[in-house]
Amino acid sequence: MKPLFRKRLLVSSIVALLPLAGIGQSSSRLAAVEGHYFEIVGTDQRSVSFANALGSHVVELCAGYLQAGSHAFPQRIFVALRPDDRVDFEGDYRIRIGDRGAVTLDFRWEASLSFETVCRAFAEAYVVRYSNFNYGPEANERVRVWAVSALGAQSYLSLRPAQQVQYIQQVRDSGLPAVSPLLELDLSTADQSQIASRFGYWVLFALRERGLNRSDLGVLLDQAIAGMNVAETLETIIAPAAPGQPAVDLEAWWLSQMDTFLSLDYDQYETMDVSRDWIDELTDFDIYRAEGGELGNLRTLWTHRNDAALRSVLSARSEIIRFRLERVNPAYFNAARSLGALYETTLEAGQAHEFIHAFASYLSDSEDTKRLHEKTHALLDAE
Repeated sequence: MKPLFRKRLLVSSIVALLPLAGIGQSSSRLAAVEGHYFEIVGTDQRSVSFANALGSHVVELCAGYLQAGSHAFPQRIFVALRPDDRVDFEGDYRIRIGDRGAVTLDFRWEASLSFETVCRAFAEAYVVRYSNFNYGPEANERVRVWAVSALGAQSYLSLRPAQQVQYIQQVRDSGLPAVSPLLELDLSTADQSQIASRFGYWVLFALRERGLNRSDLGVLLDQAIAGMNVAETLETIIAPAAPGQPAVDLEAWWLSQMDTFLSLDYDQYETMDVSRDWIDELTDFDIYRAEGGELGNLRTLWTHRNDAALRSVLSARSEIIRFRLERVNPAYFNAARSLGALYETTLEAGQAHEFIHAFASYLSDSEDTKRLHEKTHALLDAE
């Protein structure tokens, strides 16, 4: 499509959003942006720019998990920030699919629209486009709701980590639903209740606690987006490691995993800055070096793993991480846990490849967290 023709289409779309009384007013009220992933139109430039930045953040988080399919869509997702008098649908947002799988996301853009809902809507629109593009027409109807819920909630909490407390309180108040029936829900039949919209986050959380890394979680999310019920896969994942042990029931595992977490005191988290500074301190070995230690950086931990002084430092720091982990800001939780695992691996592992795997996991989680921290500040400044 020629650039001039594309711009005319965008302007036409914007005009359709405006109240009838406002069409003849100054054209300065028209706003549009063509980003990498979205074409967004609305009646306020600040809202349009903010929506594009937030949508891009959500997409990048989704793409970080979803590696099985292609993200090279031929069209951007079209997003309309509609004033209330230009809305012809129920609810806060609507997702439509057009020719060749093109996706349109309409928002009822008003003050009551929650930040969490916007994150969820962007995640759902992207997943619908991804599903249709990779798994065929109408595949979006088979997308399992928990996958959309997981990506939407993860996007929201990556920017509002302290809100995990509210998630926890909701489950404590309303009770924990059975996992098997909710894994079966798809977008065409699911009840879009609040518990359903957040349920997927807890599936993702429980599996992270089980030790799955982002790549493993991405495989499960991709399967769910392709329309698969991952219950059997989860049963395989939680199966006992040693032969002869009794089988683990999926529901029993789910309740045990979540009850353990929900019973902890999570009433207050550190700020991201406090958690970042704390982890920086735990990776600083200047005092150890000043006392004669030869450690260069974290990469050389394995080389010096038999040094008694270093082992004492690593053992102490592992305990510190274990005791403080429940207070770490959720944005830094994975990085802190990976650092503890790296130190424990250095102390206990017998093979270098185990250390290399732990070191790579820490680097990945640390870099993800740093990028998230920077984007969070940028988005909150723009809000």
